[in-house]
Amino acid sequence: MISVDALLFDLDGTLIDSKLDLAHSVQYLQKMYGTPTSTEKQVAAFVGDGVGKLVQRALPELAAHDLDVAVGHFKQFYRKHCVEHTHIYPGVVATLKHFRHKKMAVVTNKPVRISGYILDHLKLSPFFQILIGGDSLPNKKPHPEPVLSALATLRILNPKRVVMVGDGPNDILSGRSAGTHTCGIFSNIGDARKLTNSRPDYEIKHLSELMRIFN
Repeated sequence: MISVDALLFDLDGTLIDSKLDLAHSVQYLQKMYGTPTSTEKQVAAFVGDGVGKLVQRALPELAAHDLDVAVGHFKQFYRKHCVEHTHIYPGVVATLKHFRHKKMAVVTNKPVRISGYILDHLKLSPFFQILIGGDSLPNKKPHPEPVLSALATLRILNPKRVVMVGDGPNDILSGRSAGTHTCGIFSNIGDARKLTNSRPDYEIKHLSELMRIFN
C-alpha cells in the first residue's frame, strides 16, 4: 500500500452524482435561448472545465460577448435546483470516514460558492479542511495551481505523499504536474476513454477501492 498524508478529490463524478441536475439546468438554458436541448449524456460531456466552458458547449452559436449573461442565467437556475437530484455515490461516506485522520480537500473546477453549498447540503463539508473551486484562483485544472494551492494550505511539503482523485483528465494532469500520485475513477459523468488516455497512476471504479491502495 502507498502511504499518503493527504487526499484531494474532484467533486462532480467523483464524490457526487450531479448529472441530472446539471442536465436539467443546461436544458433550461437551451430552451431559454431557443436552441435544441441536449441529452443527459451530451451534457455530461460538457462538464469538467468550469461553468464558462459548459455554457459555451451548451450554446455553441452564442456570441462571445453574450457569454457572461448566459452564464449568469445558468448559475441562477442551477443554484435553485442543484440538490434536487444530486446525491453522494455509494461508498463515499465510508471511504471519507476511513481516511478522516488524513488531511483532505476538494479541488474542483465548479464555482466555489455552489460547490460549498452542495457539500454543506449533503453533509460532506466536515470531512474537508479546504475547498478550491474553479473561480478560487487564476488557473483551473489541468493547470497545477489548484493542487499546489491545496498542498500549500494543507502544509504538505512532499507532493508524493498526496493523491489527487478524479474522473476526468483535468484531475490527472493537474495532479501529475503538481507531483502527486493520481487516481482516476470511472463515473457516469466523465469520459472513460479520455480518463484512461490521461494515464493515471491508478484506476478505480468505486471510491472505496482507495482503501486498498492507500493508507
